[in-house]
Amino acid sequence: MRLHRLLGIIMLLNSRGTMKAGNLAKLLETSERTIYRDIDVLCESGIPITSTSGPKGGFSFMEGYKINSDDLETGDIFNILLSSMGIRPERNTETSYQLKNTIIKLENSLSKDHREEIIKAKERFFIDSDPWWGKRIENRNIDIIKKSLLNLKKLKIYYRKFHGEVSERIIRPYGVIVKNSQWYVAAFCELKSEIRVFKCNRIDTIEVLDKNFNMPEDFSLEEFWNTNKQQFVKQASLKIENSTYPVKIKFYEEKKKLLEGFYVQSSMKSSNQWIYNIDLLSFETACNIIFPLCDRVEVLEPFELRRYIIAKANKISNLYKSK
Repeated sequence: MRLHRLLGIIMLLNSRGTMKAGNLAKLLETSERTIYRDIDVLCESGIPITSTSGPKGGFSFMEGYKINSDDLETGDIFNILLSSMGIRPERNTETSYQLKNTIIKLENSLSKDHREEIIKAKERFFIDSDPWWGKRIENRNIDIIKKSLLNLKKLKIYYRKFHGEVSERIIRPYGVIVKNSQWYVAAFCELKSEIRVFKCNRIDTIEVLDKNFNMPEDFSLEEFWNTNKQQFVKQASLKIENSTYPVKIKFYEEKKKLLEGFYVQSSMKSSNQWIYNIDLLSFETACNIIFPLCDRVEVLEPFELRRYIIAKANKISNLYKSK
């Protein structure tokens, strides 16, 4: 990846002229300290990079030095194609650096006015794929899977199932699907003797084998995924339909809006209290939904949920008492 970053610095200086370390770091998604180290490496290798101080200063090539990086290669076209399909590479991967360098090559081939338009667009449009809450799930091993797909090489993986069990598989990757920023690989699994879908972030270790395979001529990635997706949705629906977790809660006034979106099995009014029976599917779901409402809702049943809320409330109370 460092090689691609070094090439990125060279092509940015080649196309944009003087650039500050902070701007280089931002475009190449690294730190300023790393940029300074990379500049030192480039200077030691004979690239004539100079630095100037001041508001308009930064790094640049010595006057008259220019690199011809206009010609696009096969890999560049491939990266542009993936980008046009909406497939954004993971940060700090070989593919992400290759795509940046490809875009810089394209900038170099345009007129000065057009280059300024591209730079302006980059400064004024930004895509943030991170979720508001929680951590973004990184999809590892993407570069290895991509190379395996293009070279038709088998992969040896250790795959972790949803419940934690890990199994060794030899797979023949037929294609990659990206959905909601999650990467999946459709591959023939030699253990199961059928095409399966593997979630990339559940692959603990991966190894490219020196064994080639042939793609089935009649295989369509789009058709396979659409069929597989429909089966998944159907199976998930059946699981949801067969999963129930009835909860009885008490309000001291009617709170219908609070329960919008939930399946209310029954409700009744007793004096100034409202009793609702709702289905929250599972204990875990009930804990996540009910606890944020526990200052307005009292859980009557089941006892395990009531006990969970009491224990968590006591823990919070003791934590603040210690302050």
